[in-house]
Amino acid sequence: MPVFKYIYLFALVTFVACESKPKVIVADVASATGSEPANMQMPADPSVPTTASATNADVHQVVANEVMQAERYTYLKVSEAGKSFWIATAKTEAQKGQTYLYRGRLMKTNFESIEFKRTFDTIYLVSSIISASQHPGGSLSGGAALPSANTGATQDTKEVPVVKDAVKLSDLIANKEKYAGKVVTISGECVKVNNGIMGKNWVHIQDGSKKNGKALDLTVTTNMNVGIGNKVALKGKIAINKDFGAGYKYDIIMEEASGL
Repeated sequence: MPVFKYIYLFALVTFVACESKPKVIVADVASATGSEPANMQMPADPSVPTTASATNADVHQVVANEVMQAERYTYLKVSEAGKSFWIATAKTEAQKGQTYLYRGRLMKTNFESIEFKRTFDTIYLVSSIISASQHPGGSLSGGAALPSANTGATQDTKEVPVVKDAVKLSDLIANKEKYAGKVVTISGECVKVNNGIMGKNWVHIQDGSKKNGKALDLTVTTNMNVGIGNKVALKGKIAINKDFGAGYKYDIIMEEASGL
């Protein structure tokens, strides 16, 4: 048999053998020490919507039932809405029984962990996770609100209160530097709320202002209990470029608001 036929046969056998093995989603092969590959192709952090947009990325709230620490990555067996599955993220401190949140994920099947010498039928690669106790609140997707805090008054009216000195969201957001650090009044409708996070309630207010056809939305922290659909007038201090970590940022936010 000519030499080129042996080469072809060897290449074919090698290809079939490789295809029969679990698929490892990595850019580099593992080192001789058996540590996890340096490039596991974690998804990039998704863009984080600010209060200038009502759009929300997919946010997951999970409970860690098992934690395994590799050299560069953290593996967690988590549960969400009655379902159990594995996620992997850049190495981080994580504890069993704790609640975590993350945005965006990349599903992989037949994923082989070299360090743990096991193959995960299905695993989700996550860029980063954050403890629910540290979550800034307003970025949770609709319907994922945590238990309500029963502190503070409730303001519930059918019509948006007419407030003479209220600042329109269009003006507030367009001139955020002008209002930074100042106490202002706004009025509008609550379109989303997440209660009892970090000892505060996180309320999203819209007043009909729009930009490029999209409703402008302001996140407000308060001790008041405000329900979705409530029409409110709120007074609080404006902060800009607020960064709570793990990609949760606000171009502008009203803090410690009270009702009028």
